[in-house]
Amino acid sequence: MKQEDRGNDAPFILNAVERAIIRVPRSSHHGLTKIPAAVNIAGKTYLDLARLTDIDTRQLPQVVLAARLFHLTHTHRAMVITGQCALWVHGYGSDPVLPPITVATRSSIRPISIPSTTIGPHSFPSVTVKPTHVHHLPRADNARGLLIENLEAAQITVARTSPNQRAAFAQICVIGNAFTHFDNFRLRDSRRHEKYWKELLSAELTRLGNGARGRSQAQWIITHADAGCASPGEARVLYELCAADLTGMRTQVEVHTRGRRYFIDCAFPAEKVGIEFDGRAKYGDDARSIHSSLSRERERQRHLEAEGWHIIRVGWHDLEHPDELIAQVRAALAARLG
Repeated sequence: MKQEDRGNDAPFILNAVERAIIRVPRSSHHGLTKIPAAVNIAGKTYLDLARLTDIDTRQLPQVVLAARLFHLTHTHRAMVITGQCALWVHGYGSDPVLPPITVATRSSIRPISIPSTTIGPHSFPSVTVKPTHVHHLPRADNARGLLIENLEAAQITVARTSPNQRAAFAQICVIGNAFTHFDNFRLRDSRRHEKYWKELLSAELTRLGNGARGRSQAQWIITHADAGCASPGEARVLYELCAADLTGMRTQVEVHTRGRRYFIDCAFPAEKVGIEFDGRAKYGDDARSIHSSLSRERERQRHLEAEGWHIIRVGWHDLEHPDELIAQVRAALAARLG
């Protein structure tokens, strides 16, 4: 899968950092004076900044995170990177965007302190990593020497342990969209890939057993997640509908009208009620592109309404008051039922 499909720079960052990592015996630390661009990450681990290419200052937080992960791998080999941090390493969007370091180990290890790091004018505070003690390590992949939860296990860890079910649901949906290469113009294939994706997640959850913490939350997310959600906003809309126990909705509902083909973000096809999420990014970055996009949206709205559709437009501000959104949807459905 292409990096841009996944949502972060981690694969590129990890590749660059791996080439720039220096591991030296403690007795040889003085030799690093010959490498003026060497920055200590922790213990015997250094980062040669001169070896980092095509890195800009905005990526430095990710560079430091990657370097710290390589340090942990070198010093604690029986350790697996888990959850949000594993998703970040896999190249998928995490929440937060720069996740905390989370690891699992079969050994009882005290919290690991990693010192602060300074790169030029940029300072990165120290962190304390608290390994989770487990009887069985999660299934793991090897990524440039880093042991990370495989993609299914990492998704299930997030779905089980996230304190914010809304955020976890949206994240899993967006990962599913990327994993399945969801394509509105190839809906049958996309839905087949979605079914396979969900089967992988269900198998991973089953493998953990009935006593796994957060199992019911993860099962709810798997059941209701939809790879047709192309953005967190669309996924949040679907979450609110599902959480309100509404049924009969589908994502990316195809409508043909006036020689055009449209896809409604989320719709109740039987009642012809559609919900469209209006994200800022979809309209462009300058006045001309925004005006053009809004003009196309108005035309689209007119065409759908001419076909008998009632369209509810939703923005991020509406999701701050989900009860009002659900009331609006229920009213629209009731009106269609007469």
